[in-house]
Amino acid sequence: MATLKAEKREGTGKYVSFNLRKEGRLPGVIYGKSLKENVNVSVVLKEFMQLLKANERIIDLDVDGKPMHVLLKAVQHGTYDHEILHADFRAISDNDELEIVLEIELHGEAPGVKIGGMLEQNLHQVTARCLPKNMPEKIMLDVSNMNMGDILYIADLPKLDGVKYMAHGNPAVVSCHAPRGEEALAEGEAATTPEVIGEKEREAKD
Repeated sequence: MATLKAEKREGTGKYVSFNLRKEGRLPGVIYGKSLKENVNVSVVLKEFMQLLKANERIIDLDVDGKPMHVLLKAVQHGTYDHEILHADFRAISDNDELEIVLEIELHGEAPGVKIGGMLEQNLHQVTARCLPKNMPEKIMLDVSNMNMGDILYIADLPKLDGVKYMAHGNPAVVSCHAPRGEEALAEGEAATTPEVIGEKEREAKD
């Protein structure tokens, strides 16, 4: 589990946040049912970026020497330059059931692709519910048994201890099919192949 040092900040507002970012720090806030009130903090932006790149979601936040168990809940970006402006942390305990969004990553080589097909991933994320100790970094979906025409659904995602997938119905995650151009060409040929006038009559006479 990742650790990140944080400092309490007294002021709030655009001016305070702007000055923090000039100093290489990122403003943030910690909230949660276990807290009497929200805690405004700042962290070193470079250190935060390292955790973000490593896809760390559950963090031991050291706030002025006081450890806090938090979930990185949201990151606010700038409208135009995508600069990171703010981070939201939710204070959690080991017994808190979390509802989180996890990335779905495909692995393996599908037999359908080997014969010219292509994989189309319809769903790249799934919402899951679990305790902090059971939270996976991502969901790895094996496609090594997919043939042409096969489809994998939410129900086909790997069964992980303590993890429950939350979805409406059973949407498709990935499908294996012929390239779109070939499908369109095959349909076009079937629709536009002309019938030679008198061909059937000649065949009947022959």
